[in-house]
Amino acid sequence: MSNIVVFFAGDFCSKPSTSKISVSDELKKLIQSCDLRVVNFEVPLRPEAQLPPQKRERFFQNDDAPAFLQELGFNLFSQANNHAFDWGDEGFLKTEAALGDAAFGAGTYDEAYRVKVVDVKGKKIGFYALSFAAYTGVFDDVTHRDGLGCAYINDLRVNHDIIEAKKHVDYLFVLPHDGIEYIDIPTPETIARYRDFIDYGADGVIASHPHCPQGWEEYKGKPIFYSLGNFFFNSKEDYSFRAQKPHWYEGLCVVATITEGNLSWEVVNTRNVDNVGIVIDYNVERNNHNEKICRYLYNNEEYNKYFQSVCNKKLEMSVIEKSVLLYWLQKIRKKSFANDNGLVYLMKNDQRRNLVVRSFSSVSNIIDKKQ
Repeated sequence: MSNIVVFFAGDFCSKPSTSKISVSDELKKLIQSCDLRVVNFEVPLRPEAQLPPQKRERFFQNDDAPAFLQELGFNLFSQANNHAFDWGDEGFLKTEAALGDAAFGAGTYDEAYRVKVVDVKGKKIGFYALSFAAYTGVFDDVTHRDGLGCAYINDLRVNHDIIEAKKHVDYLFVLPHDGIEYIDIPTPETIARYRDFIDYGADGVIASHPHCPQGWEEYKGKPIFYSLGNFFFNSKEDYSFRAQKPHWYEGLCVVATITEGNLSWEVVNTRNVDNVGIVIDYNVERNNHNEKICRYLYNNEEYNKYFQSVCNKKLEMSVIEKSVLLYWLQKIRKKSFANDNGLVYLMKNDQRRNLVVRSFSSVSNIIDKKQ
């Protein structure tokens, strides 16, 4: 059989018009040379209808974003993410209409949990997109299947869906949208869950959401990429805006090549240049950092040490610390937790909840030692 080549890119969002964004000829040629080109369309288009105000900012993309990506060569768009329903059903449906049949990963309950299957050169390639329990737009309540949403990553049916899908496709890629933002290493729970997907039959796991590249590993001969980071992400009106987050402007792309009975992969570093350019990044420091992060995944002692050091930094962890502090202050003051949406979100977001449990455990251990 002829080789089948699949190009995977991370999160994409452009609130300003994409008309000023250029993609290097080298990267464009690489993308267009592949048979399938997959990207996470992170943020919806804004509908005409006005929605009631809310505390959480609603992100949206410029209406020209779908055409920009399509012209670049992308022909598969995952919509399973925490911003897919920022503008309600209207925003999602407008986005889905713009992306056409190439969109997958969200919709009705059955559509959200449906594996996208593409026939290429006599082979069936499957893509299964999943999201963590976001503020809205994820089927994370097993008693509620009405309306529109994304598939929930920790629903037990996901395990069965992977097993069943492998009976009908030649290769299956799971595309999770999960993890802790802004840190360059996956949590222990993320590692365990993504390895689960391989155990159940997936041929590769290609993840997004943390907004920075994380490590990758070969597990049982299959690739797991814990976060591709941002392919391009500018959620502000101004091209000159700069996100003050580490590795925000760095991305990973994966070129997966399928031959008869074999899957191989190549990693391509990319960079967002001043919110107006996307290029392949040959910076030696990028490669050195990638190698360092990947080594942790093969050494438990070094991983645990580095993960603890990351948890001690004031990044995403500050959100957890504030939430824990708020919890205890409310408990001391005996205030009601009824209708506390912030606390509800913290508790249903598996990754953050796990970090809270770790935080409590650390506090308990310190108290025990002092006693």
